[in-house]
Amino acid sequence: MKLDPLLFRRMLLVCAVITVVVALVLALGIIQPVKAEVSRGATPERAVLAFWLNISLNLLSALTLAFIAVRSRIRSWYSTSVLVIVGFVVLFLGLALADAASAYQGHGPSLQSASILLFVCAAVDFLTGVTVVTTAFLRPK
Repeated sequence: MKLDPLLFRRMLLVCAVITVVVALVLALGIIQPVKAEVSRGATPERAVLAFWLNISLNLLSALTLAFIAVRSRIRSWYSTSVLVIVGFVVLFLGLALADAASAYQGHGPSLQSASILLFVCAAVDFLTGVTVVTTAFLRPK
C-alpha cells in the first residue's frame, strides 16, 4: 500500500497549527494568572519568562514544521533529522509544561484553571511531538 505524500504534508501542517494554538493558549490563558500569583515563595517574574521562552520555542517549531511541509517534497536525511529534532523539542516543551502544571496544583484555587490548561497543553505538545517524529520516518522517499 502506497501512502500519498500529500497526507504527510497535511499532517505536518496540522501539527504546526496545533503548536501555534498551544502557544496562543499559553500567552492568553496562562501568563496573566501566573503574573498575579501572590503565594509565599512564588517567583512570577521567572515563571513568566519561562513561559515566554516556551511560547517562543513552540512558535519556532511551528514555523519549521510549516516550512518543511511546504518546501520538502521527499524524505531526505536533512528533512528527517530536522523533523526528529523539532519533534523532540516539542516533546520536551510538553514535559516542561507538565512540570509547571504539577507545581501550580499546590498553589491554591487561583491557579487551578491555569494548571488544568497547562496539563492540556502538555498533553497536546506531547502528542504533537510523537506525531512529528513518526511522520519524519514514515514519509515516502
